[in-house]
Amino acid sequence: MDIAVLISVLVLTIIIYAIVSNYFKTKIKSNKYRILVSIIISSFLGIVLYFISVTATIYFLFREKSRDFERKNWILSGEDMEKRLSRYEMIDDLIDERILDGKDSLQVKEIIGNPDLRNKENNSWEYDSGTGGGVGFVDHYLEVYFKNGKVFKVIHKRIQD
Repeated sequence: MDIAVLISVLVLTIIIYAIVSNYFKTKIKSNKYRILVSIIISSFLGIVLYFISVTATIYFLFREKSRDFERKNWILSGEDMEKRLSRYEMIDDLIDERILDGKDSLQVKEIIGNPDLRNKENNSWEYDSGTGGGVGFVDHYLEVYFKNGKVFKVIHKRIQD
């Protein structure tokens, strides 16, 4: 185990010990029993709080931002390269709400604009949706697949850099 982990847990445990010991001063009259209970509780809580804080930190570092799909913001983001980088935040809502399902190509263009890439072999369109999503670089793309002129599959494609 790393020394920084041990020091962090120890500092947390000491702080918790001071709080718990102070709380039990009026509850437990026996000094030895109060110290023993305070050490056990503070040791357990110190370790638990350390792991909770590490888990929360990792979650917030690696989580992918998301927001509701708004046609206006998608189109405006596409026109400005700086804003285009945040389009990926709307992809999951676009897919979850099934906004494009069953639409023809003209309706898709009306909703999310012209594609950045058209693949005639597998009858799909690709939209560059920016880079983001935590530590490191993740390139995001929206892939729209057509069958018989209608959208049948929409995918959020992520490419790790």
